[in-house]
Amino acid sequence: MLTDQQMLDEARVALHRFQIGGGIVECEFGGQRTKFSAGNIEKLVAYIAQLEARIAGLPQRGAVGFYF
Repeated sequence: MLTDQQMLDEARVALHRFQIGGGIVECEFGGQRTKFSAGNIEKLVAYIAQLEARIAGLPQRGAVGFYF
């Protein structure tokens, strides 16, 4: 199993490959190999932000529910 830092490094490389014309990139996401393309690159960017926050020790944001 990869460490958070290893996953972050891999995700950053994948984002870089995509930005220089890779089209489809692949990295470990949530314990599984996941392919990212232009249609879901926002998920990769969000994943990078999540890993950065976790490594920095920042509180994790979760889903918020509103009840009326």
